Amino acid sequence: MRLRRSRRTKPTWFGSLFPENRLAHATLMGTITIGFFLAYIKDHYPSPLSYFLFDIGLALTLFFWLTGTDRVRRLTLPGTPLTRPLMLFYAVCFVYMFFPQVPLLVSLSAFRGWCVSSLAFLFGYDLIKSSRQVRAYLWLVVGLAMISGLYGVYQYAVGIEHIIGQSPVMAERHRFATYVTEEGEVEFRIFSTFVSAGAFGTMMAYASFIAMTLALGGRVRRREQRLLMLAIVPMVTSLVLTGTRAALIMMLIGVIILCWYKRRFRNYMTVLTLIFLGIQLGIGLTQGRAAERFATLMHLNVILGRLLNPLTTGWRAIMEAPLGHGLGVTGHGVPFFLLQRYPELHLIFSDGDFGRAMVEMGIVGLLLLAFILFTAVRGAHRALRVLRASSSEDIALAVFGSAVMVGMTTLVGSPFLGIPHGLLWWFFLGALFKLRAVRIARGVHLLSHRPYRRVVVGPIHHPADVSPT
Repeated sequence: MRLRRSRRTKPTWFGSLFPENRLAHATLMGTITIGFFLAYIKDHYPSPLSYFLFDIGLALTLFFWLTGTDRVRRLTLPGTPLTRPLMLFYAVCFVYMFFPQVPLLVSLSAFRGWCVSSLAFLFGYDLIKSSRQVRAYLWLVVGLAMISGLYGVYQYAVGIEHIIGQSPVMAERHRFATYVTEEGEVEFRIFSTFVSAGAFGTMMAYASFIAMTLALGGRVRRREQRLLMLAIVPMVTSLVLTGTRAALIMMLIGVIILCWYKRRFRNYMTVLTLIFLGIQLGIGLTQGRAAERFATLMHLNVILGRLLNPLTTGWRAIMEAPLGHGLGVTGHGVPFFLLQRYPELHLIFSDGDFGRAMVEMGIVGLLLLAFILFTAVRGAHRALRVLRASSSEDIALAVFGSAVMVGMTTLVGSPFLGIPHGLLWWFFLGALFKLRAVRIARGVHLLSHRPYRRVVVGPIHHPADVSPT
């Protein structure tokens, strides 16, 4: 009897790129995609399910991450400089949930807003095994950002008034998406698929810097380089249409970091040409009104006022209650329909992650958040030094630069709490820390660098958590 040979099926592109923990990677990529379009989903299909869709994706990723590794059985966490500060931050947030003047459901929602996105740091450190995997995630972000940018330009061409007029829910959520020029004209700010123009503009600056870094890193094919450069133009154009001044400063910071690190005249000209083209297209679409908006950045009082207002609000809150007013008092991360159930709750509004931390957790939250941010940026810079002249150098520069850009906007914005900004920031930081640990494990490092030690949360001790593959 003749036996048939078993046919071996070729692994798919996704399977070959992610041979381990495929379900975790699939759900994480799906969650990132949902994050880019979550506001659009909530605007057109409002329901509690649509509001928590992003959280459901993160919960599934957490489940597949834990079941795909032996973290639970070994009672361990990845040993990085950020692991202990994050665990301490979670503990502090848990304590601040139980302030008597804040309803528990409100505090629980705020706890979710402060802590859930930072779990992506652990995902990035544990799930990432190679620079090719990180590069795939970076390409995903650039692709999704380009789609959002193109839709934002379309949104402006059709007219924001026409779009938000189609739904009472959209009209209520985006009725303040405007700014007034010096001549008294009202200009609508596009928000694309995001919850606000500010969040959309910040993402365009973030993704533009990633695209620039990958395009000029010398690690992509010529056709891929052209695609990356082509994606920059609609993203910068849509950034201008948002009228978000902080996003423009954020992007310029990224350009300075890129040019300082590369130090090549060709990079200056390429990047500046693409940015100039995008800015001119945006100004042309607004018939010069966007130029008036961004020209206010030349006024020192405007910049100082924007920077100091959140800190002033936070400082006043600390003077009233040095230990904070409790999680959820600022309302950030709390569903609007939940806040409506507690009209007696006195909210203290503040922009920026630092301002909100000062209001809700007082001096404790301020110091802890500052220490976490410092540790994260310092660790990213050390990883960039270790990965210099390696195949991961462009990735390290992209993550380090974006970490600095996002970190500086915490004074006026909420990248840590925003969707999907917070998830991306933490995930890529974890991935960068992992690439550094892998390179150190292979022995290609300076003697002053040490591999990360394992953090043990149980009675069991294990050797260093660094895999050479």
